[in-house]
Amino acid sequence: MIPPKVKSFLKYSISLAVAIGLFWYVYKDLNITTSIAKLKEANYSWIVLSIVLSIVSHLFRAYRWNILLKPAGFTPTLSRTFWAVMVGYLANLVVPRMGEVTRCGVLKKTDEVPMTVSIGTVVAERIIDFLTLMLVVFLGFIIEFERLNEFLTGFIYERAALVGDNLFSLYVLAGVGFVVIIILFVVLRVFKKQIQRHPFFLKVRSFVREMISGITSISRINQKGAFWFSTFVIWLMYFLMSYVVIFALEATSSLGLGAGIALLIMGGLGMAAPVQGGIGAFHALVAAVLVLYGINESDGQVFAFLLHTSQTISVIFVGTISLIISMVIRKQKQPSTETIYAD
Repeated sequence: MIPPKVKSFLKYSISLAVAIGLFWYVYKDLNITTSIAKLKEANYSWIVLSIVLSIVSHLFRAYRWNILLKPAGFTPTLSRTFWAVMVGYLANLVVPRMGEVTRCGVLKKTDEVPMTVSIGTVVAERIIDFLTLMLVVFLGFIIEFERLNEFLTGFIYERAALVGDNLFSLYVLAGVGFVVIIILFVVLRVFKKQIQRHPFFLKVRSFVREMISGITSISRINQKGAFWFSTFVIWLMYFLMSYVVIFALEATSSLGLGAGIALLIMGGLGMAAPVQGGIGAFHALVAAVLVLYGINESDGQVFAFLLHTSQTISVIFVGTISLIISMVIRKQKQPSTETIYAD
């Protein structure tokens, strides 16, 4: 059995290797001298505006998180949830998807919010954000069907050809998975009573109940209008923080709102990739989709680099300050509230 620390190190190393590999693949043929010249000529006032818009989105994410935490009996201040959110983004630059757990850990330290409850609310957030992204993708296809269809059809065709070449391996994996499921089912049936009385099972059941309480907090919120408004603002800021960067480069300055929607979709998919901070995946998708709008490949790559790097620097700067603040501030005790869990 692989020790947890070694397993975590391997997972981190693999995701980092994939990120570096993707980044290298996207930029391996780029003319560095020409690209630096383009970056020097960029209008950085638009970059500053993009960073400001991103911070606004983070503030509304913290505000929305407070709305979800309130039904569970926890009311941290907006500043404390904002610091936790930013530390979470900082953690995502180190280990993919670690940010969700990290921000919950920060809020436990600063405001004594149980991890199980806060993680449940984060899961609820992620479900809403996933559905919102799917809605954006759907609307994007309606508005920019021809270009996005051309891009994704080519992408899916390439992946399908790759899968076809490894079809036997997929059959073997599916067979092994099926056998494992059958064995687990038989074991659970035979040892059901013993498992239900085991202390570990009882702990897991308690954990799951608290997690479900956090997830279902969305159905118990009193500020439904504020919740959905903040969700709208978060995604509006995501759109605007990408779109305004278009005007920073002469090559992309003539692009319209349709290109902005395509950038939002591909950027969102790139950031969702299981690599540190979307590195490589974001650059590949954003640079590739800009080609469909008549932007040459090198200009698309410079744009993707500029957008991603500026946002990454802002996360490192604000996230580091938030980490320092969360380490030194006094713990704020939450009022005791009885939370009822379903059996």
